[in-house]
Amino acid sequence: MKRYALITLAMLILLIVYLFQKVSYAGMINFILPESLTINHPYGVFIFNRIIRLIINDAACMLLIWSLFGQIKYLKAAFVVFLIELFILLPLYFVIKLNLEGASEISSPLLSQIHRIIVNPLLMLILILGFYYQKVTSSTRA
Repeated sequence: MKRYALITLAMLILLIVYLFQKVSYAGMINFILPESLTINHPYGVFIFNRIIRLIINDAACMLLIWSLFGQIKYLKAAFVVFLIELFILLPLYFVIKLNLEGASEISSPLLSQIHRIIVNPLLMLILILGFYYQKVTSSTRA
């Protein structure tokens, strides 16, 4: 029962983040704690919002991975992917996106696909499919 509750919670978090993807986390934090964030540049707000969204999405995906597989090895692998995504892929995305298009919400077709892989939880969902495939194939060999 606990496993299904965690799966539901993770999926609910992912759904809420998707439904409220236009919400400014920087604006929300400044509303709750006035003048706690002093981000005045639109690029800074764009970067802050995307980083927070990535962290929430990936945390929900890691919760989903834990509730689906219940093994620490899968969680460790997901965490490594999350760190690569956060410290390598996301900064590269920011450099390309902000230099080519600025902080607009609309992206070119190529950057839109990159956005889906990095900022949206697509990379983690692909990882879940890979873990499931590995689990199924390793259990059939044994």
